Amino acid sequence: MRSRDDPWATVRADHEVLAVARSVPAANRLLDVVQLFGGDDRVEVAFTVPEGSVSQAGVEGLLRDAGVERIEPWPSVAADADRFALALAASPKGGLHRIAAPLVLMPHGAGHNRLVGDLPGDLPVASGLAPEQLLHDGRVVPERIALPHSEQLARLKLSCPAAAERAVVVGDPCYDRMLANAGRRERYRRALGAAGGSRLVAVSSTWNRRSLLGGRRDTVRDLLAELPSDEYRVALITHPNIWYRHGRAQLELWLADEIEAGLRLVPPHEGWRAALIGADVVVGDHGSVTYYAAALGRPVLLAASDTGELDPDSPLVGFVRGAPRLLRRTGLRGQIEAARGSAPEGAAELMMEYHGRSAERMRALLYDLLGIAPPPRPARFSPLAGPRTEEPDVTAWRVAAEIDRDGGAAVIRVTRYPAAVTGPHPDRFLLVDEEDTAMERRETAQVRAHRPVSGDPVAWVRGVLDGGRCALAAAAGTPGEVVLCARAGGWLRVRSETGADLDAAVVAAAAHAWTASGRALREWDSGVRITAGGGEIPVRGTPPR
Repeated sequence: MRSRDDPWATVRADHEVLAVARSVPAANRLLDVVQLFGGDDRVEVAFTVPEGSVSQAGVEGLLRDAGVERIEPWPSVAADADRFALALAASPKGGLHRIAAPLVLMPHGAGHNRLVGDLPGDLPVASGLAPEQLLHDGRVVPERIALPHSEQLARLKLSCPAAAERAVVVGDPCYDRMLANAGRRERYRRALGAAGGSRLVAVSSTWNRRSLLGGRRDTVRDLLAELPSDEYRVALITHPNIWYRHGRAQLELWLADEIEAGLRLVPPHEGWRAALIGADVVVGDHGSVTYYAAALGRPVLLAASDTGELDPDSPLVGFVRGAPRLLRRTGLRGQIEAARGSAPEGAAELMMEYHGRSAERMRALLYDLLGIAPPPRPARFSPLAGPRTEEPDVTAWRVAAEIDRDGGAAVIRVTRYPAAVTGPHPDRFLLVDEEDTAMERRETAQVRAHRPVSGDPVAWVRGVLDGGRCALAAAAGTPGEVVLCARAGGWLRVRSETGADLDAAVVAAAAHAWTASGRALREWDSGVRITAGGGEIPVRGTPPR
């Protein structure tokens, strides 16, 4: 029933549009595009979810999270010739020939590139350009095919000439939405824990056994093991087919060590674009997300690739073959740092045209099919929400430390690596926070630390040393103060000379490195500087009273 005929409707729209959301990626793209009806009371949008996608289980949740309360049953709404003035789809699958309304078909990724029909690799040309998807009983199914680049129109003319007559190059709404939100980079970085001088490494995996997670599963663990946890944040973006084929709970089981080491899982509903905007480097594979990162100017390193499932005529093949690799036998940190200074050039032009103008071009197409003039407001997309991820809490580290002098003042450089993904090392000692749940680590740690203690920090330190085998224990007390005791060096009350809060674990690591080198803690009464994660705090130590 159209809203103008619905006695319960408050706003009576004249035109109803059906959005056919077969998969999570398709639903995300449609949620972008329907924003172009913003500010127009004449148009109402209804969503429906055909069956068949690997990620189908997540579609309704995504739509609910986006505020869509009415999800219409398929296929009954598809055949309703009187109700809908227009239909939108971002997947060529799902029986679109049943739709009675004029249909606009668009890609849900960075154009049409994969040879995936009912099964991976079973199409001779890219999905979305294949005649078996675009024709039904000899009739072209979509009224219009919205493409991001004219090279795809050229491929469509070869694969399905009849459908090519209905194609229009409009640009890429997904890319343009990221461009529009580029000014929110610092906001997104803060949401992913990369405030200040921390570097954000986004890891992206498409689906299949030759993807990053399918073929180079160890990449995520190795990055976390080699990148100091005070200097880097690592976020994993997985294709919805991974998330919903295996489930979040299973992913968290498989990645339990990595999550304990600080990995953030970016949910597939939203957040991946914010992660790309905020990233310093993206480690990926042959999926669309890696390409979008390069198009945004983010340095990319490929850890895996499978051009065999890509249309050989797609520019994505050349992009994948030419992208720099993340090499197994070379230090990962050095490769990440080297990549930071080598942003790719020209990637956006490979598969997308009309940068920043897809909103106006797509809106003009939609309103032309509706037969009405668009509203006077400019065509634009809404802001991207920040990523909603669980904030990881690393509570155990393997620590390397160096002691140097700078102008006479002692400088202790602390570098921490998450213990969950690193084993014993001759040049590193084990440091655990009291909140660490691995009891065997607490029993074998050389250093133990406690975040602000509600009671007496001296009593906690004494209890740990009396009941355990660690060489040093430290606890935060009042703001800007840490109390510690080393078996070989006695007690010390450490205060920040700037009034800044002190991380008890970092102070404990610095003090242990100091005493392990044969120095006396009483030397801290003249002041030392502790550095970790690019920050430096001057402190002074005195015996506790």
